[in-house]
Amino acid sequence: MGCGVCQDMCPKGCIEIVHGRTNVPRVDTKACIECGKCLKACAGLGININEKAHALFDGKEIKESVYLGRYAACYKGYSTDYEIRYHSASGGCLSQFLIWLLEKGKIDGAVVTRFRDDNPMRPQTIIARSRDEIISGRSSKYCVVSMEGVLTEIRKTPGRYVIVGLPCHIHAMRKCMDADKRLQERIVGCFAIYCSSNKTMDSQRYLCYRYGVDEKRLKSFAYRDNGCLGSMYFRDDKGESIVEPVYYLDYYLGMRAFFSVSRCGLCNDFFGELADVSFGDLNRGKEDDDPIGVNSLIARNDYWNDLLKQCEKEGYMHLEMIDEEAMVNAQGYCRATKKGPGFYANMKLRKVMGRSVPEYDNLLAIEPEKQDYLKSAITPLMRLVGRYEMLWPIIKKLDKNKKN
Repeated sequence: MGCGVCQDMCPKGCIEIVHGRTNVPRVDTKACIECGKCLKACAGLGININEKAHALFDGKEIKESVYLGRYAACYKGYSTDYEIRYHSASGGCLSQFLIWLLEKGKIDGAVVTRFRDDNPMRPQTIIARSRDEIISGRSSKYCVVSMEGVLTEIRKTPGRYVIVGLPCHIHAMRKCMDADKRLQERIVGCFAIYCSSNKTMDSQRYLCYRYGVDEKRLKSFAYRDNGCLGSMYFRDDKGESIVEPVYYLDYYLGMRAFFSVSRCGLCNDFFGELADVSFGDLNRGKEDDDPIGVNSLIARNDYWNDLLKQCEKEGYMHLEMIDEEAMVNAQGYCRATKKGPGFYANMKLRKVMGRSVPEYDNLLAIEPEKQDYLKSAITPLMRLVGRYEMLWPIIKKLDKNKKN
């Protein structure tokens, strides 16, 4: 899965995350004492989502949804800071909320992901302790992200921290917190970003190839910038675009499943069901045409729901309540794949092949149809094409979203 937490959970320091197409743990078997702590923290093996959600989010007013999980309230909204709103993937609510929490002394830091200064397409997870550092982590990162080193730093540095990650990262953090009381005390919140699937690092090289980017000139990169849903930008050392910006859906849909991560097809958590607050797009109706950006948010307990409302009351954000149906309809991928036949086809085919699958306690009685199995069987072949640069002209040829 590549989340990287096993490196920090190893008491002997014998696990190293190797960064390549994906993030892979490498174990020094001579130093390993087989204590099993890495396995206890490994979200790749699965997690009892229902059981954990009931333990985390209780109360008479908590609602429960097959698609959203347990929650207190759903909102649409945006940051009242135009710059944050315009340069975030959606409405900037996540960045704005983190800034408010930091400035009000509610937290001492937030784990966010930005791009490295020395490698503008390589993600780097940091503990942000200032407004500028939080802003450096805004917008989407459509590539594998490892969080190794974060938990070690949190253990060493007393304080109150919020973790921001994909649903899989939040699964890992919940398991780590169960295994380490010190982490449980210092991590006061987990925030998730909706996720349909992720991409390997090969996808970034493909995008440079696809749009003719000279990587030697590249000094900064953004998957989504300048409005909703934003465009992909490759910029030089003067901040100028190296090539014409590419609208988000044009490049993202064009990659299809060629660079997908296989483990993503075995995850049924789109909305981050174990996060205290979840953030994402709101692509429906008039919000879909908003030129600046609108978020949707899910608050899962009263404490964080009250903080969101307090943040809005102080003028940092604008929020409006919406219902569950609006949330689900705005994210059709969740209904069709993560909680639909696509997920179950992937799980069943792997079992037939004798391969391991993660274990969850929230599986539904859904029987895939023939086309679901066919799509599931074709996807690994597409990944194989994505692995070899010599075959990338095939992907480009199939791209119906291209401008030229």
